[in-house]
Amino acid sequence: MKQTALTLTIAKLRQVRGLIRREWFKMSGLSMKRGGNLGNISCDWPASVSIGEDCIIQDGADFRIEHPFSANNYIQLGDRVFIGRCCEFNCTSKIIVGNDTMIASNTTIVDVGHHTEKGNNLKSVSEDINIGSEVWIGARCVILKGVSIGNGAIVGAGSVVNKSIPEYEIWAGTPARFIKSRI
Repeated sequence: MKQTALTLTIAKLRQVRGLIRREWFKMSGLSMKRGGNLGNISCDWPASVSIGEDCIIQDGADFRIEHPFSANNYIQLGDRVFIGRCCEFNCTSKIIVGNDTMIASNTTIVDVGHHTEKGNNLKSVSEDINIGSEVWIGARCVILKGVSIGNGAIVGAGSVVNKSIPEYEIWAGTPARFIKSRI
C-alpha cells in the first residue's frame, strides 16, 4: 500500500513539474498548442520553436537555433508528433516536421554542413529539412541538410539520410538507401 501511494505521489509531482516547465517555455516565447507532453528539454531560443497539438517530446530533446533573430530560422513541429529521448535538432535554416510523425530516441537532425572544395572548408552551408506527415524515423538516425522525407516514409534505425526520400518508401543504412515501397 505504501509503495503504491509513493508511486502515485511521484507521478503527480512529475506531472506538475511538466506543467510548470511548459508554462516557463511558453512565457519565453515557445509556441505550443494544447495537449501533449513536454519533457525536460533544452531550448536556447524558444521563440523560434513551434509545437503543434498533442505532441509528446520526451526528456533530453535539444532544440538549437543558430540565428534566433532571423524570421527564416525556425523549427516547426506539426500536430501529434512524437520526439523520443535525447533527440537533437540543430537548426541554422528551417526544420519542418509534419503531422503524426514519430522520431525515435537519439536521432540528430542537422540542416548545416560544410563546403568540401579546397579553400572553402571553413564555410558552412545550410539547407532546409522537410519531414512529411506520418513518417517514422528509427532510433539513432542522422538526417542531414537539404533532405526531404516524403509522407508515410520509414527510415530504419541507425541510418544516415543524406538524400531525399520519396513518399511511402522504406530506406535504411549508412548512407540510407531504398529498401522497398510501402504501397
